Amino acid sequence: MNRLFVSASVLVILLTGLSGCATVPNEPTPSPVSVELGNSLASDAIKQVQTLYPPAHTTFNIDQAVLKTDSFSNALLFQLRTKGYAVQIIDPQQSAKAVAGINLHYTVDNPAARWYIGLYRVQLVLGKVTLTRAYSVANNAAMPAGAWAKLE
Repeated sequence: MNRLFVSASVLVILLTGLSGCATVPNEPTPSPVSVELGNSLASDAIKQVQTLYPPAHTTFNIDQAVLKTDSFSNALLFQLRTKGYAVQIIDPQQSAKAVAGINLHYTVDNPAARWYIGLYRVQLVLGKVTLTRAYSVANNAAMPAGAWAKLE
């Protein structure tokens, strides 16, 4: 009985110690980017989209607000249309099944942690496929900091 009590006490102490190791992740925040950087990031993103979805045969439904001041959004939409994709902006409240095409959601952000200064992340959610890539940014120029990650 005494051993059981000691074992249970040790287990409780270990579990309490583990909860102290769990921290809240450092969430990235959406980041406004300059026009040059937005164009560069959008151009690279569209090259990857072209490997998965053929132009002139694919319709994308943008299911988020597109602000006129968001340079990445505007560059992405313009370049998608220039490459031959049909792009329509839909109301997020509208049923996804009511509109034909692939839903497209995107984010450009950078981690808030100080050791990630100068890094940005582009994430595209195309239907059930998520594409993510990190970029190193210096002097308003984006350079890939790794390969595209694809999650299906």
